[in-house]
Amino acid sequence: MSKNIIFSVWSDLTEEHTSVNDYKKKSFQIYKNKLIELQKKYAYYCEADYELFKPTSTDYVNVQFDKIFKLEELCKYYDNVVYFDLDVIPNTKYNIFNSFNFDNICVYEYAIDITDRKTMRDISDHIQKRGNIPAMNRYSKVCAKNAMLLINDIVGNENIVNTGVVCGNKKSVDNLKFTERMNEMNKILKEAIEDNLYPKEMSQSWVKNNEVYFSYILERYKIKFNNIGIQWNYILDNLIFKPTAAAHLIHQVNKDFHDTIPEFK
Repeated sequence: MSKNIIFSVWSDLTEEHTSVNDYKKKSFQIYKNKLIELQKKYAYYCEADYELFKPTSTDYVNVQFDKIFKLEELCKYYDNVVYFDLDVIPNTKYNIFNSFNFDNICVYEYAIDITDRKTMRDISDHIQKRGNIPAMNRYSKVCAKNAMLLINDIVGNENIVNTGVVCGNKKSVDNLKFTERMNEMNKILKEAIEDNLYPKEMSQSWVKNNEVYFSYILERYKIKFNNIGIQWNYILDNLIFKPTAAAHLIHQVNKDFHDTIPEFK
């Protein structure tokens, strides 16, 4: 029988960041135990272990890489490993371990349509209110990734991955060589920022980001992966507000947990 695990990484000590503002921190404080309980229940249903790990740093830029490093570590001891952000809420009777071939890394990749009115309005609002487009903006991540690829004379696509749900095993995770390539990616991001290809309103906010780096690796090295689709990482943010019963995993990026789970209402 395969030895499987689902894990998450979380700490309430993370320093102030747009991804961990006061509202989101408070929501986690209120609903953290319930979120852990729901993830544990799903792991039990899948006959898998469950672990919640504390990050090694309080700085968000470093914390958001811990999931990848822990994924690499756990693949040494488990046959199959699944990572959930703590704001990912299981909403299914389907066993994720039976749904995909973990010999290829499994992650949700989606395209950013710059012609979409909501996307354009979101970008415009950021520029008017802040003077720049924050690094955590989806479109900004795509541009950062593509700027890095252009340093290698590669024209990137309009896709980006979301690492709120990541599945793999030793074969597929080793194939990424994520930790091994960190220094390379840090250097290339620095070059991309200095290249001035993109306007300063965008590039000045770019920072090291696990999703930008993950997407860069997949495209740069043409790594085969399984796109798990929106149903396995149904993201609720400033573009999509309400969940659907068809979603297997609800990813509550906005942390509006009271709107997501019936008993919270």
